Amino acid sequence: MSHPGSFEEPPVLLWGLDPVFRAFAKLYIKDILELKQSEKVAGVFFYKRHPIKQVDILGIVVDKREKENFYRYGAQSACPSTVGGLNLSAMLKSLKDEENRKSNIDIGDVISVRGVIKVFREQREIVSSIYCKVEDPACDAQIFRMLDVPYLYRNVYDLPFETSQDNDDNNETTASVTHQLSEQVEDFLTKNKIQNFYPRELETVDSLMSLINDKLRETQVNQSCPTTKEVRSLFTDAIGVLQKRGVIFLKSQKHDVYHTTDQDKELHKTTLSIIQADCKRHRHAEKGCHILHILNCVRQTYSSGVSEAVMKRVLNTMESDSQIVSTMELHYTVF
Repeated sequence: MSHPGSFEEPPVLLWGLDPVFRAFAKLYIKDILELKQSEKVAGVFFYKRHPIKQVDILGIVVDKREKENFYRYGAQSACPSTVGGLNLSAMLKSLKDEENRKSNIDIGDVISVRGVIKVFREQREIVSSIYCKVEDPACDAQIFRMLDVPYLYRNVYDLPFETSQDNDDNNETTASVTHQLSEQVEDFLTKNKIQNFYPRELETVDSLMSLINDKLRETQVNQSCPTTKEVRSLFTDAIGVLQKRGVIFLKSQKHDVYHTTDQDKELHKTTLSIIQADCKRHRHAEKGCHILHILNCVRQTYSSGVSEAVMKRVLNTMESDSQIVSTMELHYTVF
C-alpha cells in the first residue's frame, strides 16, 4: 500500500531506541488508518518517524461479523478440588463464567483492544492479542483516555524521532549510560529510603557522578570530563526513565520535587482509604475498584502527577503486603 508524501525511514537498527516502537501506541483510529507503511519491514508503520507495530485503542462496536466456530480444550488438574476450605471448582467456574460474559461483545459495547496492525485486502485492521468489554457505568475509562491520549500526542507522538547516522555511536552510548544511570539512581533511592529529592541533589552523589565520568570517558577520549550540560541532560533522561516506570513522580507541577513511589506512605495510605471506602458501595462491592477509578480518585484527592505506572506500582506493593487483593484483572478490593 503506497502513500503520498513518502519520507526517508529511520535506519532499522535504530528503531529500538524509540520507546514508541516497543509500546502499544495509544493512537486515534483516524491516525492509525493514515499511518505510513514501512517499505523495509512488513507490519511496521510510521507516525511522524515513530516506528509503530502495535496499538492500544478504546472504541465502540459498530459492526459484528461471526466467522467459523472454534473449539476450546481443557484439562482437569490432579490437584484436590478444595484447598484451605476454598472450593476451587466453584472458583474456576465463576472465573470462566466471567470470562465468557466479558468476551460476549455486541454492537454498542465499549471495548479495549491491544494488537498489531495488519493489512488484509488493502484494508487496515488490528489483530488483537488482548481485548475485553469495558463495563464502566461512570465512564472512568473513557475520561482517563480523553486525558491521557492528548498528553501522549503532545509529549511523545508529535515530537519527531530524529536520528543521525553520524551520531549513531554517540546515541547508543548515551542510551546505555542513561539506562545504567537510571538503575543506579533507583538503587540509591531504595537503599537510602529517599522520600523526595530535587534533581540537582543527584549531582552531589559521588557514586552517580563516578558512573557518568567513567562511562563517558570510555568513549569520549578527547574530553577529560563531561560538561555540566551533559551531566544534567543525562540525569534528566534517567529521571524520565524512572517516571515512565512509575518509580518516581512529581507531586506538584509547580515544584521541581520528585517523590519516590515506594517511600511515599501518604500516597499508599490515601490509595488504601479510597479502596476501603468505595468497595462498600454497591457498584464496587462485587468486583472491587478498577485501577482507573482508583487513579482518578487519587489524582483528585492527593496529586494530579500520579501516573498509571505509579498507581500500578502502589497497588502491586499493597497486594504483596496483603493489604488488598485483586478480584479480576485490574480490579482490587479489601479483605
